[in-house]
Amino acid sequence: MRTIRDISNDLLKDEDFGNPNSLEELGYIFFGPLVFNYFFWLKDEVNDGDLILFNSREGYFLNEIYELFKEKYHLPKSVYFKTSRKLASLSSYVSEEDIYESFNLHRYEGTLSELLKHRFGLDIIVENDIQLNTRYELPDLSFYISDILKKSESVRTEYGNYIYKTIAGYKNVYMIDSGYQGSTQYYLQKTFNLELKGRYMTYKGNIDLKNTKGFYDFKKCYFKDNIIFFESVFTDKVGTYIDIIDGQFINENNSENQEHFNDKIKIVNGIKDFVNDMLSFEIEESEIPQHFSDNLFDLMCMKSTIKDEELFNSFFHDNYYVRNNIKKITRK
Repeated sequence: MRTIRDISNDLLKDEDFGNPNSLEELGYIFFGPLVFNYFFWLKDEVNDGDLILFNSREGYFLNEIYELFKEKYHLPKSVYFKTSRKLASLSSYVSEEDIYESFNLHRYEGTLSELLKHRFGLDIIVENDIQLNTRYELPDLSFYISDILKKSESVRTEYGNYIYKTIAGYKNVYMIDSGYQGSTQYYLQKTFNLELKGRYMTYKGNIDLKNTKGFYDFKKCYFKDNIIFFESVFTDKVGTYIDIIDGQFINENNSENQEHFNDKIKIVNGIKDFVNDMLSFEIEESEIPQHFSDNLFDLMCMKSTIKDEELFNSFFHDNYYVRNNIKKITRK
């Protein structure tokens, strides 16, 4: 009987494993074991649930891969859940203290006007705009507090309508994401009095969330350091959800990742091929070698492993919630 380790070892014995010829091969060899091992663990974690939420944007493709496991193992219903750190956090502010506490979880580096726009949803012309880095000092937002709270109330009402329609009638709901802080789960539980169970690829544990864990050990894994590579591929065809107006979700529309979405599809098709190959075997393992697939993915993120740098031309990381730019991902 073949095991996950057997399949992965065969890949490593291939002389050309470090030189994939296509995006599909890149997905099969380096992403495939990482993703498969996570879902092989996840299927047993969520089998008592009645609804599985796959958070945007990573959830767009994760949900597709879940369907392969769902069919084989008769797993619960899932939905692609429209959310973001911005929507979840912005909907939660009911006091000035809430606003400042948001920086405890997520820093910001950029100008004051960009902070107001990208984190708090305010398009405001700021005279004498200043550069911020909240690692070192929090900004004075006293002039904007009332506007932020007003915006928060609006988003909270709109978002609450969507959330309750999505999970109405379900009592055992799991939230799925790459990780790693669980901040979206935290804000939604706090704001809307939800009971959610988090199952992440890796979980830092710095937020005290009940019934929440990750597969890849945060303290030991490389994945937490390489997560931007994963998020670059596991993205939606539309930008981050940043607002809700009259029931309509608004997205950022200037993401490099969306311009290269066809490349993401090719990589994910390679991952699906690996998953389907693995599911064709009767796999029985009491311990999944998480370190093995984690190490393999880490190899991909090193310049010395894969010679064809063109395969990484579509890898960008956009995160306006913590900084004011999109960066091209470079390997270590």
